[in-house]
Amino acid sequence: MKLSRIIFSIFTLCLLLSGCGKKTAQKDEVFQMEQKSSDHRWFYFGEETYAEVDLPQHSPIHSLKPWTESVRVCDGNVSPAGKGILLVNHLGVLYFEASDNPLLIQDYQLFSDSTAGNLVFDNGNPYFTLVKNSFFNKTSSKSKSQNHIIRLSEAQKLFFPVVAYNDLHIEYNGEVTGTYFDGSDWFSSVKSTQNDRVSFRYIKWNSLMDMATIQPFSHSESITVAKTNESAYRNLVTPQDFSKAPPRLKLLLKSIPNDFNFLLTCRDFGGTSPRYYDNGVEDDGTAANAIIKDNWVCAVFSDGTTYFCGALDGFPLINQGKTVAFRLPKLPLRYSYQSFIISGKYLVVAWEESDFYKTGRSGFLTVDMEKLFYKG
Repeated sequence: MKLSRIIFSIFTLCLLLSGCGKKTAQKDEVFQMEQKSSDHRWFYFGEETYAEVDLPQHSPIHSLKPWTESVRVCDGNVSPAGKGILLVNHLGVLYFEASDNPLLIQDYQLFSDSTAGNLVFDNGNPYFTLVKNSFFNKTSSKSKSQNHIIRLSEAQKLFFPVVAYNDLHIEYNGEVTGTYFDGSDWFSSVKSTQNDRVSFRYIKWNSLMDMATIQPFSHSESITVAKTNESAYRNLVTPQDFSKAPPRLKLLLKSIPNDFNFLLTCRDFGGTSPRYYDNGVEDDGTAANAIIKDNWVCAVFSDGTTYFCGALDGFPLINQGKTVAFRLPKLPLRYSYQSFIISGKYLVVAWEESDFYKTGRSGFLTVDMEKLFYKG
């Protein structure tokens, strides 16, 4: 069975990671998925939709653009109901309902000239941010009525603007450069440019009502805004030492050697903004993403090395609840794996081609974990 090739003993984990990190894995240390097989499918993004392809490098060539302006998966998480949501910059949302054929939810007016990000959940509802990046997009028009917080209705499969710049008392020359939601309050950094001089200020804000019930522009009185400082904001987004990570995550990755540098983004399913952890990172740590759900925990590194512990929805425990690891299909040079979700039996992982801060081709990989773990 394939499972017997995937399950590994503790001591073999010491050299698993490869790619961006300093250590190199041996060929037979962990099960390596083939680039082409029946247990997974490749998809790429076009300008207006997505389509299947046999390999990422065979997808249509895209000119390299700054990551803020390119079509790429910019965030992902699992909803409280177990549905997978991938937020795609300049395109929309991919919504997975235990299938590897997602619904693409689009709104051209919202997404066309704004940078999407920061997928979070509040009272079970998914929200994300839209900003207009003045550094990379000189033609992007800004106004105080610009939408900032958008709600995705899972029931209606529609987007609803919730909070606009004027609700946050952001001036015409202001630009939100970062937003963090801790489950209670929202924190934003605001950049202002006047007479070629740039300054930053930081705000803490919240809604006096359930955000799912408010509309932007005309209900600014429902939003409370207060000043905060750079230190308070930085403390939220600065990585902590991995020793402070949640116990289930530390257990999942406990056999990674202490001298392996990585920077990990950790999300709770149906949760708030992610937490960040580093393990000896200086300048060249391997990037990784993790999601902690009630019945499983999973981490995917940029080279495709994947750790999983628990049970898929509707399936029994894998390897009696002990950690298993495998590598996703190898990507070409300058390609990497990014955010992921698990919905039903499918693991869905974003991939992209990058050159420093620019992105070219991009898409996602779907893996049938039932075939991978339960069928030989």
